[in-house]
Amino acid sequence: MSSRGIRPLLLGALLVATLLTAAGGAGRAAERDEGPTARIEAVLDSLHRAAAEGDEETYFGLFTPEAIFLGTDAGERWTIEEFRAFALPYFERDSAWTYTPTQRHVTLLPDGRAAFFDELLDQEKYGVCRGSGLLRLIDGEWRIAQYHLTFPIPNEVAGQVTRWIRDPAAGTRWIFVVRHAEKNTGEDPSLSVTGLARAKRLALILEDAPIRACFASEYRRTVETARPVSRQSEVPVTGIPARDLDTLTARLLETPTGGAALVVGHSNTVPAILARLGIEEEVVIEEGEYGALFLVQLSPLGPELLRLRF
Repeated sequence: MSSRGIRPLLLGALLVATLLTAAGGAGRAAERDEGPTARIEAVLDSLHRAAAEGDEETYFGLFTPEAIFLGTDAGERWTIEEFRAFALPYFERDSAWTYTPTQRHVTLLPDGRAAFFDELLDQEKYGVCRGSGLLRLIDGEWRIAQYHLTFPIPNEVAGQVTRWIRDPAAGTRWIFVVRHAEKNTGEDPSLSVTGLARAKRLALILEDAPIRACFASEYRRTVETARPVSRQSEVPVTGIPARDLDTLTARLLETPTGGAALVVGHSNTVPAILARLGIEEEVVIEEGEYGALFLVQLSPLGPELLRLRF
């Protein structure tokens, strides 16, 4: 797995979280005897409310047949039918997505049959976002012909972010975190035959990863799990006591940008390591679970977690 191969995986995992969302609003514009600006705002409010409530029919019914949805990623340009097919799994949940409008501007064109809009949206994970686009008046109903979701970048950090976009590896490091493989019994057991085979599979999965460091606790089972990757990447296994998370975290954060590190821990230390790397979601590893592989991407945009199995 190359560094260029890692980013699309995360961007793919990250694509679910970058869609437009918002809650609140009013009913259908046609049912309200108000001016065009208020009717347009009611359509946008209905759009956001439908997403928050997982109301697929209402949500997509507010677009024109030829509508285009533009997401935050450069590759996210969908026709409305393509966007609907992509979003269908999320509308099967109680809430597809939720962004809350905090500010909005509507500009009616002179002919009164089209309008531009832009709005600021608040989202729990991403903070301030911006939606903008075009509405058309069709048979007395305002419908969305284009919606474009963006992340406004403060000027103070724009240079850093755009440099990272041009060359993701320049400001990014990847940390693979895994529990040791299956073990024999005893006070400090070695890996079992099954565990040795799993360790070799781990090395196969990470064959193309730019491994620059390997870490394991002081126990035989963690060192033996890391050893095939160590030999393959020609990087020694560095032992750090399982309880010394401060030292381990500091060493992981020293991983050169553009490179990756492997750390082999235990069922009770892997969640703690992920938390130290900035992962907020709860991770639990069951006693008999050995095939979970966690990939943490550390970039200027913050830590992101991808769960894999091997």
